[in-house]
Amino acid sequence: MKIIKASGEQELYSRQKLCNSLKATGAPKALVDRVCLVVEKEIRPGMTTQEIFLRTSRYLKKENPVLAAKYSLKQGIMQLGPSGFLFEQYVGAILREYGYTIKTNQMMKGKSRVFHEIDILASTKDTHYIIEAKYHNKRGVKTDVQVAMYMFARLLDIESYQKKREKEKHRAWLVTNTKFTRSAIRYALHKNIQLTGWKYPKKESLENLIEAKSLYPVTVLPSVNRYAKEQFAKHNLYFAKDLINLTSKQFQKLFAIRQKIAENIQKEAIELCE
Repeated sequence: MKIIKASGEQELYSRQKLCNSLKATGAPKALVDRVCLVVEKEIRPGMTTQEIFLRTSRYLKKENPVLAAKYSLKQGIMQLGPSGFLFEQYVGAILREYGYTIKTNQMMKGKSRVFHEIDILASTKDTHYIIEAKYHNKRGVKTDVQVAMYMFARLLDIESYQKKREKEKHRAWLVTNTKFTRSAIRYALHKNIQLTGWKYPKKESLENLIEAKSLYPVTVLPSVNRYAKEQFAKHNLYFAKDLINLTSKQFQKLFAIRQKIAENIQKEAIELCE
């Protein structure tokens, strides 16, 4: 039986692939088997992977809301849109948790006398990174080689100007919420561009960085609607774990969120992160 991927391509349905995606959340085998069996009965030829995802997420939410939130991580990151601004802030917050000094939305002059808008400047003692946070709000879209080439060209222009004024050297770093094309990976390896995306690199992919420190975005919590998301962003709260220690009064005073909704959000955040 063939199903349709987000890219529009057809592929054979794989029960193992569905089960593996559930296992990745830490779900016990009995729950994985149960959800897969229920979902599999509803799958029809020509069904999209998005439809399968939504059905799986719905059944998993009934069984275990915490695991459903983890399963919806990719979707939750996409909900940081519709523009790329919140994704840029979220990536900056993640890197700060890993010890980087962060500046966002910076302007840097190049040798061409053109000023380049930089999403994120990140630095450690030894290395300074110019980061492009490439956000996509559609499933199936990959970050391609043109993005990597454009970024490297900007790096060369900036470096040519900055090296006359500063001793530190910069390195390009491309972060995205989707997968990279093979060409983008080959080009980045050749030009020493650091890549962080969905399932790449294998042990330090975006989802690995998030899960290792429980840096789940607030958008994975079922009770967080668009209004709540916008209110949290205004106060620079991007992680679900940031909401755990807030009181009901703070939810009402800072965000104008009703007590019952606030209690649900906090409960979901605690269960997810602790």
